[in-house]
Amino acid sequence: MDIDIQNELPEGFDIQIFSFIDSTNMEAARKIELGSKGGLWIKADEQSNGRGRGDRLWISKPGNLYASLIYEINENIRDAAQLSFITALAVRDTIVKCIPNKNIKCKWPNDILVSGKKISGILLESRLNKTEGINYIIIGTGINVDHHPELTSYEATHINEQTKQKRSHSEVFVMLAEKMDYWLSVWKEKGFDPIRESWLGSAIGIGEKITVKTMSNQLIGWFVGLDRDGALMLEVDGNIKIIHSGDVFLETKEREL
Repeated sequence: MDIDIQNELPEGFDIQIFSFIDSTNMEAARKIELGSKGGLWIKADEQSNGRGRGDRLWISKPGNLYASLIYEINENIRDAAQLSFITALAVRDTIVKCIPNKNIKCKWPNDILVSGKKISGILLESRLNKTEGINYIIIGTGINVDHHPELTSYEATHINEQTKQKRSHSEVFVMLAEKMDYWLSVWKEKGFDPIRESWLGSAIGIGEKITVKTMSNQLIGWFVGLDRDGALMLEVDGNIKIIHSGDVFLETKEREL
C-alpha cells in the first residue's frame, strides 16, 4: 500500500526519506549541524550501520521501520530521559493498533514486547547545535514490521507475523508519528506523571523479582516501580535502589526479556 507520508504527518512535523543510509540517527546529527530544527523526521528503507542501546548492532534490512525524530529540548536537557518513555508509549500504541488483542508490554527502559518477544528498539542521543547553542535529542526508533532477527540473545517477532492484515513500514510510520505527536503533547501540557502512569499500566515485571545488570555491577531485587523521573526502583534487602540505566532480566526467565 502506497502512502503519501508527507501529507499524513501531524502539523508541525516534516520528513526526509532515504532508500539507503548509514543510520537515521547519524543523518539526524548531521542535519542538526547544518541547522535543521526540531520536528524533522529522518526515515530510511535500509541502514548499513543501525545501532541499538549500548552500541549494539541493529539489523536493518528492507521491510522494517527505521526512523529518527529531531526534538528540540534546549534548557530542559535534564528531562531528556523522559522522552524514552514517551517514545515507548508511542511505539506501544502503534503496535496495539496493528495487532490488537495481543499481550503487549513495556519493558524497562524502552523495549516493547509482544507475548514476551521483542518487536522494537529505541535509541536516544543528545546533540548540541554549537552555533545556536540549542540542545536537541535524536529519538531513533526501529520497529520489526516484515521480519525480525533470528540469531539474538532474546526472542523477537514482527508485526506481520502476528496478524493476517499485513502492514507496510510506511503505514506503521504514519501511526507512530501520530502517536508521538499525541504523547509529546500530553507531556508538554501535563508533565511526566501521566506518561509514567500509562507506562506502568503496561509494564512487565512490576512486583516481581528481577536482575538488573548495569555497567558496574549486578543487582537482584524486587521491581517496585518508577521514580518521578523514570528511573527503576529496585528493593534490595529492604532498601530502595534507584537505577538510571541497565538491562533487566526476569527471575522466572533465563533469557533477557
